[in-house]
Amino acid sequence: MKNTILYFLDDPSRDKHFHQYLLAGLVDAGFNPVVTYFWTTPDRRSSLQEAGFEVLDLGCSPKSYKGFHPSLVAKIARALKTRQAIAAHVQRHHPLIYLAIAARWTGLPVLFYTIRIAKLIRTTSRRLAFRLISAQISQVIAVSEGVKNDFIHRTGIAASKLVVIPNGIDPRSYELNLPKAEARKAFSLSKEKFLFGMAARFRKAKDHLGLIRAFSMVRREMGNACLVLAGDGPLENEIRETVVAQGLQEAVVFTGKIPPQDIPLLLHGLDVFVHPSWREGMPAAILEAMASGLPVIATDAEGVSDIFASALDFGRMVARGNTQALAQAMLELYRKPPGLSLIHI
Repeated sequence: MKNTILYFLDDPSRDKHFHQYLLAGLVDAGFNPVVTYFWTTPDRRSSLQEAGFEVLDLGCSPKSYKGFHPSLVAKIARALKTRQAIAAHVQRHHPLIYLAIAARWTGLPVLFYTIRIAKLIRTTSRRLAFRLISAQISQVIAVSEGVKNDFIHRTGIAASKLVVIPNGIDPRSYELNLPKAEARKAFSLSKEKFLFGMAARFRKAKDHLGLIRAFSMVRREMGNACLVLAGDGPLENEIRETVVAQGLQEAVVFTGKIPPQDIPLLLHGLDVFVHPSWREGMPAAILEAMASGLPVIATDAEGVSDIFASALDFGRMVARGNTQALAQAMLELYRKPPGLSLIHI
């Protein structure tokens, strides 16, 4: 088919709603996007395929994907030629190396590279690799000004080669017409408590530990407050142990990983959304909380500043790592009179 663009993702676990928006936009513009996975597994269905987009599996595995394998370059080149692709889109540094080599080999005219988080090029080896293949990249797309500026600083790439296209969401998915008590019941959450919440992978960059320390600092002044943590990840055990060490077992609720389609329901049950990240790009979690009408407390990570540069007053932004400021912001919003909307235009 003409106007084919191969849209590369590692595997179906990388499916996100913003990919679906972008792919739908390509279709509307007259292109034929093909979602190209490096591998798939029988137990992980592709939500993008279920949404009606064509899918191509390169037949790798997580193990064969690591390191560098010339045979994978050949597979990518074959896919580009077979599908007569006029362009390819990739994100993440590792697959970019493969795509750039394959693009040069096949004469692919256009290669787009999207960067969704800051500090991607953070090692000498990555800087060297990027310098060697950067000429093959037609356009670098950054999801925020912060990400763009960080990338220019780390790579020395010309600013003219970058464009900022912020992440976005469909707010209609978060407009739920049901009582808050019903939303809480779905996750076995208290109907009476004031609920702070965070939905994110348990990883160092999200700073759950800093959030727990901040909550502990002001918990006695917020006798009716609980903290809801939704997600899973490599630091889950450490985070649970920290909750016990702080004596917060009765005040912190772990919901486990929430399916994307259930996130609007979870947000509808919260009172305040908290997102104290160290490193970001343009966090969809904050956009989702805003679409749900929640006050937001966030740190000044990349992209968050872009969101808060608004005529809307929808929350508080504090410095990264400032536990005291985070705690005070939580206390301030806890004391906000019931029924008083925080959002002002």
